[in-house]
Amino acid sequence: MSLIRKITGLLGHEEEPSKVSPVGEKRAALLAHVVEMTDMRIADENNYQEVLLPAIKIARAYYEQSLDIVPGPVALDSTHFLLSRIFPDAQDIPACLGRSLAVKNELPAYEEKADSPRLYALLGVRIKQTPENKQVFTDHTVRSLALSPIKVRQILKEAAFDSLLQSFANENLHYEKKLEQARAQYELRQAVGVAAHHAEDANVMQQGKTPPLVRAYLNKSADQVLSGLREWLYSPQHLMRISMSEGFLVQEGGKDEEEWRLPLMVTQDRRQWNVCLISFPIHMARKALKAEAHNHRFILI
Repeated sequence: MSLIRKITGLLGHEEEPSKVSPVGEKRAALLAHVVEMTDMRIADENNYQEVLLPAIKIARAYYEQSLDIVPGPVALDSTHFLLSRIFPDAQDIPACLGRSLAVKNELPAYEEKADSPRLYALLGVRIKQTPENKQVFTDHTVRSLALSPIKVRQILKEAAFDSLLQSFANENLHYEKKLEQARAQYELRQAVGVAAHHAEDANVMQQGKTPPLVRAYLNKSADQVLSGLREWLYSPQHLMRISMSEGFLVQEGGKDEEEWRLPLMVTQDRRQWNVCLISFPIHMARKALKAEAHNHRFILI
């Protein structure tokens, strides 16, 4: 039985799988995904669905609401005032597309679609202080190509949620490595014999107690992992946060002044990005790729 079928059954639909609602199937698939990315033992806990579902809902809603404040899209082939502020040099736009790993990797799939002449994506820029004490935009790059702004936000939400799960798994892996180191150290001590300064540990073992070093490398139980994951999911801002108050204000100037604030996106990437959504025709991206030899830019979530 697959993990999804197992979870569906635990949710009360095992006897009539053909009548499981789409919502139930989606929930089961999401739970299976969480378990597979973190620790398979979680599925053996009787109440893990009730423990995880509220936390999962909170984390995903947080990312969805955060991404909703990202402005745009702005068409790269338009005369929008924002373009002249973000891209002061005319060659910055093709360089932005041509040097993007996302464009390089994802564009071919969209080129095969005759009905998708225009794409949408997240634009990230960094702000640099010049020697003249001016703030300029640099490192323009894009991420998460899609056929609509809604789909871009969905892709980003899933990427953030998966990174949240992966970061939890990595923390557990780091913990397990520390346990292995402690185990190796203890076994080495046992191999060379218990020295005088380890006599206390030996006495504790004879008394039926576990010495500190041995206790340190005992594996976390499934319920401990489940509890830890629950708390992890309740703090999604540690993986990604998007702040409008920390954003950069871009003003058009003139009598009928227009202004845009590009929110600051902080992720596990050591770089911080001011972001907005953009759109561009496929032929613009194709031309940019052919003209650009560099493809080293990316946004890590």
